[in-house]
Amino acid sequence: MSPPCMIASFFTQSLFIIAQINDPSTPSIEPINSHHQQRQAVIATATEEINQLTCQFMAKLNERSTAMANGGNFDRALRDVAVMQAIDPTSFLGYLKAGDIYQQQGRQQDAAAMYEKGLVHVSSSDYRYTNLQMRQKDALDAANKRVDFISQLPLELVVSEILPWVINYLYRLAVDTPCPYLYVSRTWRQRILLCNNLSFHADGVTNSDVFQFRELERFAEHVKTLLVEAGRSNLHEGPLSVFDDCDFPNLTHVTICYNGYEEDDLMSALESVRRTMTHLVLYMEGHTEEDNDDDYGTSRIHLGGVLDLCPGLVSLELMSFTIHHLTVQHTTLTQLTLSTVIFPLSYDAMINILSHLPSLVYFDLHHVPDLRFLTRLHVYCPGMKLLKCGGCDSFDEDIYDRHVQGLQKLRLGIDDVDEQFNADDLVPLLLENRQSIDHIRVTGRLIGESVVRDYKSLGSSLTFDRLKKLEVHAANDQLATLALSIIHRSPNLCHVRLGSHAANRDTIWNALRGLSNFQTLSTRKMTMDSISFRNILEHQVELGKDSLLKELQVGMGADVSTFSWMDMIGGLQNVTKVALLTTTIETPSAYLSTNATIAEGCPSLLRLELYFGRQPAPEGTITLMKDHPTLQCLRIHASSIAERDVVNLLSFTKLNNVIIIIAPIQDYLIALLRARIPHMKYIPY
Repeated sequence: MSPPCMIASFFTQSLFIIAQINDPSTPSIEPINSHHQQRQAVIATATEEINQLTCQFMAKLNERSTAMANGGNFDRALRDVAVMQAIDPTSFLGYLKAGDIYQQQGRQQDAAAMYEKGLVHVSSSDYRYTNLQMRQKDALDAANKRVDFISQLPLELVVSEILPWVINYLYRLAVDTPCPYLYVSRTWRQRILLCNNLSFHADGVTNSDVFQFRELERFAEHVKTLLVEAGRSNLHEGPLSVFDDCDFPNLTHVTICYNGYEEDDLMSALESVRRTMTHLVLYMEGHTEEDNDDDYGTSRIHLGGVLDLCPGLVSLELMSFTIHHLTVQHTTLTQLTLSTVIFPLSYDAMINILSHLPSLVYFDLHHVPDLRFLTRLHVYCPGMKLLKCGGCDSFDEDIYDRHVQGLQKLRLGIDDVDEQFNADDLVPLLLENRQSIDHIRVTGRLIGESVVRDYKSLGSSLTFDRLKKLEVHAANDQLATLALSIIHRSPNLCHVRLGSHAANRDTIWNALRGLSNFQTLSTRKMTMDSISFRNILEHQVELGKDSLLKELQVGMGADVSTFSWMDMIGGLQNVTKVALLTTTIETPSAYLSTNATIAEGCPSLLRLELYFGRQPAPEGTITLMKDHPTLQCLRIHASSIAERDVVNLLSFTKLNNVIIIIAPIQDYLIALLRARIPHMKYIPY
């Protein structure tokens, strides 16, 4: 427990005892002799001194919270105020100061609520009770003031800058619920509708309500984005009928969950907006590989059918059971995300798709297809910039440089799935795009050693000058060898993530040590104690303030005590994020020792992530970090966390973000954490 909390608890208990002593209803004890009289005198004197100390402590907390708030440190100021209210819940001072801090932040409603709380707890006979009433009235008046910026600012500024941001990011429009912004005044409505940028969301509505689409119908001509995220079921027909009921002259972005719809219904809906629609997402929910197309009534929903119906599409994301060969070229489509439920795509299917979509820039396949198409990629799609084969998540940054020719981002494979790639397909693609590619991520195993051997013998003349990020999870030595060759030829490499065989190769760690722009290092499933890995950390420690290393993530497949380099982490001067992932802790003391080096070192650390999987966090793990001067975010994934550690989270001085996963935490502690820590997230699964 933090010192302020301990003091608050002490004074609260003391005040309770004092109240009991001074309560007229408490039976008095007649003094029997002089010794009793002396004790009564000591009690009275001590009580008076405690009251004086309480007043002094309250005054100092008030003084400190004022200084903190004036300096903009509102969170810490409010913590002091919370202690004041805990010490003396009937004192006006804690509520007055809290309300004042809220008002400094412009949080008038919160201030009014705090003054109201004070009026409940402070005696009406207190002469400062009136002061609380007046401050509450001022806060409510301030909260009710409105500045009509929409009407007063220049029309061009409102339409081009303010309204698109408000409507797109702050408010999702429902098809059956009025949007308050549209009903403030006629001027507001006119200006908002000038954007033609409304985004509506239809989810779970039923045809039994005649007014279910009233808002959408009223403003249909100004809708730009429509999400229909409720498929047809036995309970209702679904909201797809809205396409028949409304005309959408400005609709460009459409998302439809097409579970249960007949092809004719879906195609009719798309037909109605095909002239304006440029971005389309068609997906199913709850499907499995055991399902078949007849279960969904949409057996003929396929790539060719959608593109033939909507030739103006620029972006398409399609989940489908079937793939039919394309017969017509579609030159406007630049982004395609494709998920086939049952089987990966064959070489012929891939060539057919690429040859009929020559303008593709972004191609995302959720399953890994036959990769022989890689050698023909730029023959059919010369403008391809991003290619992903495997996995549902996309690149960290789906951005590319339009002025750079060639592939810029490549991802092959799925995490924890042992996909197999042929070097004859992969290596030529890498060499062809060595002057353009900036991000490579490959997971699986490589076959075809001859090409890799030839690649290694090319010398240093062929370099990947734009490569910034390399992620390799190698299931065999051949892929790890390819990773080593790429590192040797990538002078500007900044971010490296290695797993399995690649994470246990000393030659790779030795190569990484020579990088001059090294900023992020992530390893996964390290099972060997590596002297070369220690040398990397030692080198970064020796660089001191000149080190560029900002993030370190280490995944260990063995007990912490077997890795001799753990003590080096604390010496990293500029690292802002450290993540330790382990599922094997045979010696908790070794883990705590590592934590102690981080707590006493890493002077720039802002974020710490500790992953224990399905095992408990060693007791003391969190407590060790409480005095770290810069730590702001703590993420813990464990089967359990000692209560003492959880309580100690309340005493962290800089902490403003906590994420706890799986570990059971008592409700009252979660409430305390959420009251004290601005961003507290608890995921109990």
